[in-house]
Amino acid sequence: MKTMSKLLFGLAAAGAAVTLLAACQKKEEAGPAEALGKQIDSAVQEAGKQVEQATDKAKEQSADTGSKLGEAVDQAKADAQSAYEKTKEGAKELTQKAGEKMEEAGQKIQEASKK
Repeated sequence: MKTMSKLLFGLAAAGAAVTLLAACQKKEEAGPAEALGKQIDSAVQEAGKQVEQATDKAKEQSADTGSKLGEAVDQAKADAQSAYEKTKEGAKELTQKAGEKMEEAGQKIQEASKK
């Protein structure tokens, strides 16, 4: 049993030594496939950022366009209301002038009938 314990202890010590030596070794440089993979990852991340920026810009432009459209509609309403008021006032003046002319005509008819 002593020999078995010594053997197991020796194997454990050897395993630990191999593990420590492996951990201390300098890591190898990245191979071409790994370097290419990193470049692809970087390109995908950059493309994602650009898509996000383009989406944000489109949202801003859409909001600006919507705001401008709303302003144009409001201005059109105001212009239509102003035109309506002017037309209404013009019609009122025309009606008043027509009434005055009819009144003058009526007076002339009365004067003509008295003669």
